[in-house]
Amino acid sequence: MDVRADASMSNRSIERPKRSLLRRAAVFAAPFLVIIGAFGGVMVMMATAPKPEKNAGETLPVAVEIATARIEETTLRVATQGQVKSKNEAAVAAQVSGQIVEISPALEPGAYFSKGDVLARIDPAEYRLAVDRSRSQVARAREALARARSEAALAEQDWKDLGLNGNPSDLTLQKPQVNTALADLRTAEAAVRESELSLERTELRAPFDGRVMLRNANVGDFIAPGQALATIFAVDVAQVRIPLTDSDLAVLGLSPGYVAGEGDDAPVARLSAIVAGGARDWTGRLTLIDASVDPTTRLVYGLVEVEDPFNAGNAAPLAPGLFVDVRINSGSNERLVAIPRGALKKNQYVYVVDAEGAIKAREATPAMADAQMLYFRTGVDAGEKVVASFLPSPRDGMKVRDINAPAPKTEKVADADKPKKK
Repeated sequence: MDVRADASMSNRSIERPKRSLLRRAAVFAAPFLVIIGAFGGVMVMMATAPKPEKNAGETLPVAVEIATARIEETTLRVATQGQVKSKNEAAVAAQVSGQIVEISPALEPGAYFSKGDVLARIDPAEYRLAVDRSRSQVARAREALARARSEAALAEQDWKDLGLNGNPSDLTLQKPQVNTALADLRTAEAAVRESELSLERTELRAPFDGRVMLRNANVGDFIAPGQALATIFAVDVAQVRIPLTDSDLAVLGLSPGYVAGEGDDAPVARLSAIVAGGARDWTGRLTLIDASVDPTTRLVYGLVEVEDPFNAGNAAPLAPGLFVDVRINSGSNERLVAIPRGALKKNQYVYVVDAEGAIKAREATPAMADAQMLYFRTGVDAGEKVVASFLPSPRDGMKVRDINAPAPKTEKVADADKPKKK
């Protein structure tokens, strides 16, 4: 009995480790079996899913705006833009130091003043005292000069009375003393002029007819020489600096370095801008073109001048800082092919549409441009159709259709509308 019991216990102890190993293997294998089962199920579902029917119909052409090139007889002109500035602009600065005791009402921003008007005054008391001191120095110098001349005259008379032979020396005649006294007088007179000039500069006067742009000082402020009280600008001439391309110069028939003389028939420039809610216009002249080309932009700049920009006869003043459109006519007419401005892509290409609706890129350079239209001598023919709106990812051969024309019908029928087979 003992032998059998021992054998039975031995077998049980051997089976227990085996069962434990099987349980552990099952626990580790279970997640992998779940993943494999899920993957297999997905594959079966994808294999048995219904296949979508391929669209056998053609892709619709891209809808764009299409314009027809046409012949127009137009005056050759240049359209550009620029900012207005005064021909003369200055900072009213003090030339002497002191406290401001008066500021003219004409020194308020926007106010008008005439040439020579006193715009501000600096306390003159100290400078008046300086004038009085310098004038007293002049009186002393004149007295010293008169005494030196008298002594020189007495010395010359003594030489004669003594009957000495030969010519007396300059020192004997006291000429050096006279010259010194004369130099002292001239120095004193110069000091008077200097002190009077400083006194005069306590009044800050307008250098030209103009208006005030900005004021920087008030009554009671202490200012130093060179310190600006205000910024002013002249109202006789307004200027607009405009960029010009080589094509613009060709239209105007001008070249870099052009300067309009007094009697020259300078190109007339029409300026326009929105002021106080309305369109305003001014007339000026292209007076000069720079003699150098900007190496970065390859542009050359011209200068348009408008006389009397604040004239009451104008619909509105041409104020500095205003941004204006500028149009300059060349004076000659020409028949050119016109297309909308949006038809030129990348400032280089025009997409021409053929009879089948396919596009083809063509290089074309406009002879003239304005805000709405481009004008060509070559590159675009009258009657050709061109893409005049944005075209995504254009390529030669791409089909397009006019966005303003009705869309072509399609024969494609939705799957839900097809009759089911019995």
